[in-house]
Amino acid sequence: MSETPSQARVRFRDRVVYQVARCAIGVAARVPERLGYGLAGWLGRMFFRCAKRRQRYALRFLKNAYPDRDERDLLRLGAVATGNLFQVPLDMARLTRLLARGGSLEDIVDYTAAEEALRTAPPCFAVTAHLGSWEVAAAAMASRVGEAHGIAKVSKNPLLQQWILDNRGRAGLHIHPRRGGFRDLKRAMDRGVVGLQVVDQNQRLRGVFAPFFGEVASCERAAVSLCLRQRYPIIVGTALRVDNRFRFRLVLLPPFVPEVTGDKAKDLYEGVVQVNRRLEELIRMAPEQYLWIHDRYRKQPPPGWRPGSDAEEGDEAEAEARSGGGA
Repeated sequence: MSETPSQARVRFRDRVVYQVARCAIGVAARVPERLGYGLAGWLGRMFFRCAKRRQRYALRFLKNAYPDRDERDLLRLGAVATGNLFQVPLDMARLTRLLARGGSLEDIVDYTAAEEALRTAPPCFAVTAHLGSWEVAAAAMASRVGEAHGIAKVSKNPLLQQWILDNRGRAGLHIHPRRGGFRDLKRAMDRGVVGLQVVDQNQRLRGVFAPFFGEVASCERAAVSLCLRQRYPIIVGTALRVDNRFRFRLVLLPPFVPEVTGDKAKDLYEGVVQVNRRLEELIRMAPEQYLWIHDRYRKQPPPGWRPGSDAEEGDEAEAEARSGGGA
């Protein structure tokens, strides 16, 4: 069957976008490190100073985490942390080029602080936050354990998406879409691999309300729910940036298995609380590399809420398919 003119235009546009994106990634990956990361950090700081709404989100978040620090100091921390956020696309570009050329993650990642946790036998679930470089963390984890499956937003351009997936696959990292992808991740874990997910953002649908830096937030449930059912260990960690460059230290906290008492709602709530506590510990290691500008407390519990009252354990794959991930 021949293509319609409309389909031909879409395919042509996809090819153009794909080539432009590859060119942009190639250019970004070749910019001298000090220049590229210095410029990206500066742009992030400028964005923070101009984006007043994001400043308000960050200040609320930071006051919860560091109530004893003055507002000027917190704003300065928020600006530096936003600079790290602007550096993450450079990480992705350099990582893509590194993997495409057959390079080793060992050249850019120090695994010393992760060796003990990496001895955890899969299947296990590794969760992280928007801290340091979560993209590098996923690839570093996958390259060391042999195969890992994660949940992430996918490109609408099929050519670009396939190119990204092929490059990540060279490190043993397999990406599934946010919407509905948890089912495939669960099947992979049933075979004995590592699951990966970023779990620190506001959950729009079917979240579990739990404290995060002292204030109740709507939290991701899928990873904890699966690990309660299957008795899988959970590892909290990330790749922290070193020396403001494309160099990282993989940090993995000791694994834990969520406790099963028979009270499903209580167990799910307590599991999410445990994950949040470990995320807080991790973030405090490098607060200047965290995404403070996110509206973490956007969704609040209804009147009469009490801890665990919303944590009815449902099917985690169904929950993920409905929610499409965090907001």
